[in-house]
Amino acid sequence: TDDCASSPCVHGPCTDGVGSYTCSCENGWTGQNCDQNMDECASSPCTHGTCTDGVGSYNCSCENGWTGQDCDQDIDECASSPCWLGGTCLDHVDGYSCVCPKDTTGKNCETDIDECASGPCQNGGSCYDDINSYTCQCPIGYQDDHCESDIDECASSPCTHGTCTDGVASYTCSCENGWTGLNCDQG
Repeated sequence: TDDCASSPCVHGPCTDGVGSYTCSCENGWTGQNCDQNMDECASSPCTHGTCTDGVGSYNCSCENGWTGQDCDQDIDECASSPCWLGGTCLDHVDGYSCVCPKDTTGKNCETDIDECASGPCQNGGSCYDDINSYTCQCPIGYQDDHCESDIDECASSPCTHGTCTDGVASYTCSCENGWTGLNCDQG
C-alpha cells in the first residue's frame, strides 16, 4: 500500500517506504509530518532585541541604541557630530556625551561661557566676549591685556628743562628756574 496516499506530510513531499513514509520538510517546518513551525528564535539570534518567529525566518525588534538584522550593531550617535564649538563626542549605547573645551558648556557644548562676566578689564576698559576668549579695549592712558598698566607719558622725556610727573593720559612738567612752557622748553 502507498503510505503517502493520505498526504500525511503537511509542508513537504512524501516518500513512500515499506510500511512507512518519510517527509522532507520545507524550510521552516519540522516534525514527522512537517506540521510544526520551526522556532527560529530558539537560538536567541537577536543580541539586543526581541525576536518574532516567522515561517522559515525571524524578525528582530531592536532595543534603543542598537541596529542590524540581529540587533548587534551599536548605533553611532556621534555620526551626526552633535558636539559644537570644538567639543569631542563620546558614543555610548543609546546615547552620547560631549567633552567640552574650556570655556564652553551645555549638553552639546553649545554655550560659550561669557569670559567678560568676571570683569577682567581694569581701569574702565571695555570687554568683548569671543568663543573661548575675550578682548579688552583700553581707555586712553592704559595698556596691556587687561588695561592694568598706566601708560607712562613721561617715558619720552617731554620736559626739556624740568621734571616730569606722570598722570592718567597726561603729564605735568615742573620747570627749572628760568624755563617755562608746557614742556619747559621756553627760556
